[in-house]
Amino acid sequence: MYLGFPERFFIFKARSSGVCPPVASWYSGRVKILLVGINAKYIQTNLAIRLLRAYARERSSAAISGSVSVELAEWNANLPAQTIVRGIFESGADAVFFSVYIWNREMTFRVVEEVRKVMPGALIACGGPEVSWSADATFDACPAIDAILVGEGERTFAEAVDALGGRRLETSALRGIPGIELREFRGEFSPRKPIEDLGTIPFPYERGNPSFNPENRIVYYESSRGCPYSCAYCLSSIDRGVRYYPLERVFSDISFFLEEKYPLVKFVDRTFNLDPARYLEIWRYIRDHHNGITLFHFEIAAERLSDEALQFLKTMPEGAVQFEIGIQSANQATLAAVGRVSRVDVLADRVSRIPKLIHSHVDLIAGLPEEGLESFRGSFDFAFGLEADMLQVGFLKVLAGTKMEEIARAEPQYAWSSRPPYEVLSSPWMGYRELLAVKDVEQLVDTLYNSGLARNTLNYLVRETFGGKAFDLFERLAAFNRSYFPDGDLFLPRRPSDSFACLAGFIDSLRRSAALEWLRYDFLLMGKPGAFPQWYDRRYSKEGHDRALLSCGIAGEGRETRKDAYARTEFESFSFDSTKTPENYLFIYGEKGKSQKKTRIITRV
Repeated sequence: MYLGFPERFFIFKARSSGVCPPVASWYSGRVKILLVGINAKYIQTNLAIRLLRAYARERSSAAISGSVSVELAEWNANLPAQTIVRGIFESGADAVFFSVYIWNREMTFRVVEEVRKVMPGALIACGGPEVSWSADATFDACPAIDAILVGEGERTFAEAVDALGGRRLETSALRGIPGIELREFRGEFSPRKPIEDLGTIPFPYERGNPSFNPENRIVYYESSRGCPYSCAYCLSSIDRGVRYYPLERVFSDISFFLEEKYPLVKFVDRTFNLDPARYLEIWRYIRDHHNGITLFHFEIAAERLSDEALQFLKTMPEGAVQFEIGIQSANQATLAAVGRVSRVDVLADRVSRIPKLIHSHVDLIAGLPEEGLESFRGSFDFAFGLEADMLQVGFLKVLAGTKMEEIARAEPQYAWSSRPPYEVLSSPWMGYRELLAVKDVEQLVDTLYNSGLARNTLNYLVRETFGGKAFDLFERLAAFNRSYFPDGDLFLPRRPSDSFACLAGFIDSLRRSAALEWLRYDFLLMGKPGAFPQWYDRRYSKEGHDRALLSCGIAGEGRETRKDAYARTEFESFSFDSTKTPENYLFIYGEKGKSQKKTRIITRV
């Protein structure tokens, strides 16, 4: 997913005659600029507005002198638009800059239009990859916008801050600044070259900021910009080449996250593991300084992992790093059509060698050229067989300005939504009905497999009943779900107990008793049950439970009482193989009832 870098950041709203109300002829006093991020979810943060503020605070003479203040404000797209409008109005800002992405475009434009009505004298700005690709299209879509910042935003924004410091808050104040498209002065745009030394960009996060609590938030960070690949569906393919932050700077930034104990930091580098000497040094720094808390997320090309890197990963502490691995398709014709270079056999080998203690998830995209439903089945089965921790099925987004848009417009059978996120509706190879079938599978993968609810059960069924054809399993399961639940809706939220009962019915229809053993196992992994459902065949032994507690050192002399030990453990017998003696397991649960650890106890009952 394109997270949005400052390269594609801003739309600027300076007043223009005939569109927006005129501002005061002269502004005196301190100018307040508000940078606004409307995130997809509360847990997310906006990196771009932080980078712009940090750069302006160090590079803008107006910001340094105090004649202009630059502040941040974040909301999420699930809030009512009027909540955001009110917050902006009450900020008392003289100029407002919005960061616009695929997930917040419509909400941002609504807010911009309302802000213009209640703040007629304000300078309004919006921006991001959703608007900077075409100034004319953006101006037409939202008449309240006056200007667009195109290209990397830091230097452009800093110069805009200086232009607004103590001067007229009019569009004309921004004339001549490279990287700004002005509605009132169309045709005067001049591009700005990218920043050569990324080390000149200040670190965007602050120590001890009371207004920002990283707990339960995803913090985004970049150690490079650009991408060497030309994947047709990705906006990053427009900006060729890769630039890096200095390595010592990256070490310093990572040290900050570790010292401040940030829970999750996502590197937004499009392909992190391009330079082996560089990425190994960064991982080594994380390993050697890890605090046991912070998790660093990386998007990697698994086929580029060297033998040295795979050996090194064995030394990484559990919970220090996680990987997102883009596969997109296992069909070579599809990969060639979108300009993605990948050898799936090499990729499979590398993924299989990533240590299991490192959480990883793999991505697929449905709706790509040259891939029909049967081909996608093969891609899905291939990706599922990699046994990653998560399998994410996405759907092609036909983004304006990309090579994919050219491909899609040249094929009459390609159809996609005219509104964000511009998701594919049909292709010459996969019709709408077939894409709906993939959506059903994606829903069940997410709720039953990626969630961990019934992971072992589903793996067993794929392996032993469906001969490795994972897509067939989920397709059959989707049909069973629709008949099992009276509403017949796969997309309604279900209680875990209801999902387990449905799975038990599905397994019964297949007549696979061993799969039911795995379902019982998955059921106990979810937490200590308050009661056992009707489908669950309980095979409890109090004597076996006592022996397991004693052999584990949980209960006994000098240990916790039997009552307390029983309250946080469960004991059960499983017949995973009918030809062998049943196996006994002791489940040890955490304080909140979730299984933090499972211990296999071999006993003779």
